[in-house]
Amino acid sequence: MMAFLPIPAFLVMIFYVVMYALNMSTVPMLTMIAMNYINEGTYVNFGLARGIGSASWATSALIFGQVVSFLGANVLSIAYCIFALVTLFILYHLPESKITETKTEEVQEEGSVITVIRKYKIFFFLLLGFCFMFSGATAIGTYLINIVKSLGGNTSLYGVAMFAMAFSELPVMMTVPKLMKKFNSVTLILVASIFYICRNYTIGLAPNLVVLIIGMMFQGLSYGLFTGVITYYVTYNLDTQDQMSGQTMIGIMTSGIGSTLGNVLGGVLQDTIGLNALFTFVYLMTALGAAIIFICKFVSVKVKK
Repeated sequence: MMAFLPIPAFLVMIFYVVMYALNMSTVPMLTMIAMNYINEGTYVNFGLARGIGSASWATSALIFGQVVSFLGANVLSIAYCIFALVTLFILYHLPESKITETKTEEVQEEGSVITVIRKYKIFFFLLLGFCFMFSGATAIGTYLINIVKSLGGNTSLYGVAMFAMAFSELPVMMTVPKLMKKFNSVTLILVASIFYICRNYTIGLAPNLVVLIIGMMFQGLSYGLFTGVITYYVTYNLDTQDQMSGQTMIGIMTSGIGSTLGNVLGGVLQDTIGLNALFTFVYLMTALGAAIIFICKFVSVKVKK
């Protein structure tokens, strides 16, 4: 409808919100499919799969950024529909998980998000720290074009920066399963938070575009590492009936609360005070999130959940 019908702007907004919400809701569901396969003994390199997703995002952003200039923005809606149909085709041909078949009633009776927060406090505070750091990263990502232009760049260099950022996730996510065999998951999350500081502070303090792109390439060791590890953390540390809610919480705290904080507050600060105010917000959110995770690392030694 968005691609072919002359609908008013408010309906475009509504359709986009619904589309985005449905898109976000598929993340915990697809993750649980992968985790169920792993739990039943089927080998799935989830890190590689997630990394290919990031690489695909980078590639499509680079390609469609050029295509839109020739064919118009409607081509995005058409491409979205095509990719959605391909996804449905793949899902239809995937084998049913034995865990899904045998524990359907148990999954339906799973604990709520509130229950998960109460039962797994370390998990919640890890996500809370991630939420604050993600809000800073979101503010940078959303208003990156303004940062690039302030350093003398243009939309072409903006596309290069986004491509470098997303592609850096692939090699890190590929190695997450191996890293988790050698290191404690909370330790890896702490390492990711340190690289979040490197990422966000390097971008904010970048004197030129070269340093900016270097900062963007810390995306893999920050967001990529954190996302991969926290996904496996749910599978290995939460009870079976709580895992779906746990995966959902990851989306709520990042794409939900974190993105909202970063987009709204970051945008208001930038519009009313300036780009430096946006950077100050990013520094504070990143430091706060890293501090929370730093505390979780030491508390987790004594508390299992």
